[in-house]
Amino acid sequence: MSLKRSLGTILNLTLKELRAIRRDTVMLTLIVFVFTVATYIVADAISTEIRDLSVAVVDEDHSQLSSRLIGAIRPPMFREPPVLSPAAAEAAQVQGQYILVLTIPPDFEKDLLAGRNVTLNLDVDATAVAHAGNGASFMQQLLAGEIARFTHSTSTSLVNVIFSNRFNPNLTSRWFASVMQLMNSITILTLILAGASLIREREHGTIEHVLVMPVRPHEIVLSKILANGAVILVAAIFALNVVVQLMLGVPVAGSLVLFAMGTAIYVIAAASLGLLLSTFTKNMGQYGLLVIPTIVVIILLSGGMTPAESQPDWLRAAMQFVNPAVHFVAFTQSVLYRGAGFALVWGQMLAMAAMASVSLAITLIRFRKVLAG
Repeated sequence: MSLKRSLGTILNLTLKELRAIRRDTVMLTLIVFVFTVATYIVADAISTEIRDLSVAVVDEDHSQLSSRLIGAIRPPMFREPPVLSPAAAEAAQVQGQYILVLTIPPDFEKDLLAGRNVTLNLDVDATAVAHAGNGASFMQQLLAGEIARFTHSTSTSLVNVIFSNRFNPNLTSRWFASVMQLMNSITILTLILAGASLIREREHGTIEHVLVMPVRPHEIVLSKILANGAVILVAAIFALNVVVQLMLGVPVAGSLVLFAMGTAIYVIAAASLGLLLSTFTKNMGQYGLLVIPTIVVIILLSGGMTPAESQPDWLRAAMQFVNPAVHFVAFTQSVLYRGAGFALVWGQMLAMAAMASVSLAITLIRFRKVLAG
């Protein structure tokens, strides 16, 4: 009977939280914007693909080969390159007008046909790190192929290495950016929404009204997690189906049901953390100052924006135990990109569940202390 009464209380408190969210126009607007407009803009605008890369050429050879090399640099990968003097090309790159500057030395064609060693100089503006690295690599392949066709040379290598890209054949950046933005949105809004639910009641004085009712601290905490988690989960599923798949055209390889299950576990862990942080603050200003650096650390060290393998070993090991986003990123990438089933991702789900349990337990202890004054 006690369990039944407790479940009924949690349900009623959850409905109360949902009504409070419905009345919060600013929060609802933020949720809709982040999971729709922001997801689309970030995925469509941020790109590391090589397209219309600015290139300039210094042609000191003025030969048939140099003309062919210049003609090979064309859209859509590169812009039509202007031919500049050495001084003008250097000045233009200093001003940031060109990412790549190709210099073809005098007697380049003559020395090449005579079998002498020749050098093409490619100056790269490395302030644009991603485009500079990829652009220089593509430029090197393009020039090597054009020179090989001009000299009718063939490779003497006995091994022909063929590259094939799995899960993203054309290396389309929006396939990666859209899902990463969706995961970041889940993390950010879950922390903000869960913490704000407690801060809002403390600022408005309604928490005292709840405390005089026959409710227990764990019922209050669970109701806030369930209500805010349900809102985030529904918004995430909507964004995945409508924005990511329909509007952006990103194919989803795995099960949406499995993704929803893993996301629900992660949302519980993130919401528990948000409530825990809110117990250390008295208003939204303080909570904002505390939650912003927390969000930055969680996202940057999750392995979603940069590979986890690039982190120091001790830090990567620590994140495996304290940062549920690490397992959520691995889980989401496996399910949505690679079409992995439960047998391959149960480890990540179990890790997130363990972290959610620990976070929830600590939150309950801290919440009781806060209520006790």
